[in-house]
Amino acid sequence: MKLAFGIIVILTLIDQGSKIWVRENVGMHEITPLLTNFLDLTFVENRGVSFSFLADLPDIIRLPLLIGISLIAVVWMIYYLVRHWNDLDSYMRFAFICIIPGALGNLIDRALLGAVTDFLHFRWYENSFFVNNLADCFISAGVVFFILSTLWGDKLFSKEERPVSSEAPSSNKEA
Repeated sequence: MKLAFGIIVILTLIDQGSKIWVRENVGMHEITPLLTNFLDLTFVENRGVSFSFLADLPDIIRLPLLIGISLIAVVWMIYYLVRHWNDLDSYMRFAFICIIPGALGNLIDRALLGAVTDFLHFRWYENSFFVNNLADCFISAGVVFFILSTLWGDKLFSKEERPVSSEAPSSNKEA
């Protein structure tokens, strides 16, 4: 579990470092193509959550709401990961290891800056999809691991690789 928390810290630092670099080196709304017709470096600030949802709320409501929800989510995920580590399969562990630093990275931005720094503009030719950051990419990867675990967790591992459950096997013998 120490390795898991080490990875969480490293991913959070990578996310924060990338955002600091963007804020110091890229002009607001400046566009630099990275992968032609697919990915641009574009610095924007998102005052809301995904797709700028809730961005128009007054700061006195928006900031406590978004910071509070994010803080509760991060604390709950860390608690759950520690409490249930031995019961989780590898995919679910990876899900938490990805989602926690993503949520934490965006929480740090909201708490310190009042907005999240986004800079990865995904598009397909002239069709713009979204602008996000590494924290959002970590969360997306975590969701993929979560879905894999939920749909096929027990089938993805051989008997030897399955996590050891703390529950005793039940006996359903009828008399």
